[in-house]
Amino acid sequence: MVEFIVRLFQDNPQLAVFLAIAIGYFVGKIKFFGFNLGSTAGVLLAALLIGQMDITVYPLLKAVGFALFIFTIGYKVGPQFFGALKKEGVHYIWLSLVVAATALATAVILAKLFGFDRGTAAGLLGGAMTQSSIIGTADGAIKNLAISGAEKAVLESNVAIAYAITYIFGVAGLIVFFKLIPKLLRIDLKKEAADLVAKMSDGPSEETSSPELFSWQKDLDLRVFELKSAGKKVSGIEKMFSKKIVIEMIKRADKNIEPQPDFLLQAGDKIALLTDEHQAIEAAKIIGPEVDDGTCCAIAGESVKVCLLNKEIVGKPLGKINQLYGQRCFLKRLTRAGHELPLTKGTVVNKCDVLEISGSKKDVEAFVNHLGYAERATIMTDLIMVGLGCLIGTLAGLLAVNIAGIPLTLGIGGGVLLSGLIFGWLRSVHPTFGQIPGGAQWIFTDLGLNLFIACVGLTAGPRAWQALQTSGGPIFIAGVILSLMPMIVGLIFGKYVLKLNPVLLLGALTGAGTVTPALNALKESADSSAPALAYAVPYAFGNVILTIWGTIIIHLV
Repeated sequence: MVEFIVRLFQDNPQLAVFLAIAIGYFVGKIKFFGFNLGSTAGVLLAALLIGQMDITVYPLLKAVGFALFIFTIGYKVGPQFFGALKKEGVHYIWLSLVVAATALATAVILAKLFGFDRGTAAGLLGGAMTQSSIIGTADGAIKNLAISGAEKAVLESNVAIAYAITYIFGVAGLIVFFKLIPKLLRIDLKKEAADLVAKMSDGPSEETSSPELFSWQKDLDLRVFELKSAGKKVSGIEKMFSKKIVIEMIKRADKNIEPQPDFLLQAGDKIALLTDEHQAIEAAKIIGPEVDDGTCCAIAGESVKVCLLNKEIVGKPLGKINQLYGQRCFLKRLTRAGHELPLTKGTVVNKCDVLEISGSKKDVEAFVNHLGYAERATIMTDLIMVGLGCLIGTLAGLLAVNIAGIPLTLGIGGGVLLSGLIFGWLRSVHPTFGQIPGGAQWIFTDLGLNLFIACVGLTAGPRAWQALQTSGGPIFIAGVILSLMPMIVGLIFGKYVLKLNPVLLLGALTGAGTVTPALNALKESADSSAPALAYAVPYAFGNVILTIWGTIIIHLV
């Protein structure tokens, strides 16, 4: 029976790939003391185990999976990467460079001290820095080495094994690090975050300050009230509320009237308000009783996510944007690189931030025209761009320039990453093409990466157990050092050289180290979304630089 199963998997390696992905995703979701491995580590461990059956997988599947993953990573971070080059994000760029350079130098030194080969050094760097793309670029660099096929196979296996050993501490260890470091440095993270938000808000908290800013309301409704007394203008009624409301329609007798700020209201006018439940109670006291009038409520409403592209808006605080263009709309949410930011008057928006706004359709459409491009729900992906991007990137990665007899090349991984960066930036400049919806981005990055990881793990499987027994301990110890050293150096550099706010510094370090779970832990400790303000730019640069390090370290060790 066992021989039959082994033969079945050897003859049909796709079965092993599918099984590794299924087991890996399942294991990756299991929580141990509040921590889970994640899909990538789960798939790699499952593949290493299944790979004991000595299964040969198709190189094409591994190449395609990695190309889709790395292209989409570049596509997602491209706007932030190029945008930061000409903005105040230069501090975060320097921090990212210091963290990445420290990681590379530490990896090379540890490899020399412990006697690790090139493959182990690359896997050590990838796992300790939780940057899976290093496996792909290192794999490409190993293929170009002037060594035998057997030696290349050993190095490729060692990349995967070292990554698997060091990845767990790379995530869990840094979560603990970012939980402890504020206490060790005597930083009251909640107070610092609250002070930062208050400074940006001109008020005590992000929930109550700046009532003139769009709105923090999540659930809006259109309600009709009958005015009990005359003599007030539309603008006067709106200013009487403690939080923002919008008068959408006025009905006088049988005639609907578009509201204007100076329009004088009369007793008996029916007023349609866009508001929430709390403000509706207040409206009954200010305006008059609520009435049921469907003809006055026949107003089309809309809630839409908008990618911020307008050069005149980028770099401005939300309060100013509201004052100029957004007085009749409600801001429900602001995200940057997928992470929610605090809604305050002083929150400065960056290019490709996503604002979720609500209001009447005409007001929302007018506001969208000032902001950028509306990201309306779609299932369509521009596969022409994806295909061309991967093609151009692969060709760029194959090019080599001989300098002093040494062939220098981006490698296929670096070439496709560069292509993704450029296409992602072009999409932000001309949003009418190149759309990859969020669901498709997840498939390309998550499934693409894990197809690649499954193939790597299955190939490395036969050598995994022996390598673990002989060098598992030293690799783990080296991984702990490598995970912590860049964060410690970055912390010192950010605090004493850049003099960054501690909340922003810690958030930026999680981005530079591309360790998103640590950012989530920070936000929990701070009881605020403020750390995410500094995450996007370092995350973009961290992804790019660390991916390139996968090629570099193969030639340095």
